[in-house]
This record gives sequence, C-alpha cells and structure tokens, in this order.
Amino acid sequence: MGGFEAALLAFVAASLVLVGLVFAAAFGVARAQDQMMERIKTQAARVKNWGGWILVAVGVWFLTLALFADFFAEIFPV
Repeated sequence: MGGFEAALLAFVAASLVLVGLVFAAAFGVARAQDQMMERIKTQAARVKNWGGWILVAVGVWFLTLALFADFFAEIFPV
C-alpha cells in the first residue's frame, strides 16, 4: 500500500470515528435533556407552590412597608 492509499485510509477511518463520536455526543445530550425535562416536570407543581408563597410573602412585606412607612422611615433613614 502506497503513501496515498495509506493516507486516504487513515483519513476515512478518522472521519468515520469522528462522525460516530459526534453522533454519540448528540444522542447523549438529547437523552440527558429528556431526563432533565422529566425531572423538572415532576417538580413543577412544588416549584409553583413555593413560588406562590414567596410572592405572597413579598406582597405582605410591601404592604407592611406601605402601611407603616413612618415607622420604617425612622429605622431606615435614607
């Protein structure tokens, strides 16, 4: 086998291995993304529940600041 044939064979082998690795990486990422999305979907209700309670707490805090603005102005001078 001459130099050209050996180089061509090496190029073809390397390109096939590279294409295989790229496809394997793409499928691995897609599978990991699907698994992550399933975990997120199962946790969505809990996240929404806690997020709602956090928003209620922030709203209550803002109402408290508004209703007792004079008191907080003495504590936190601007």
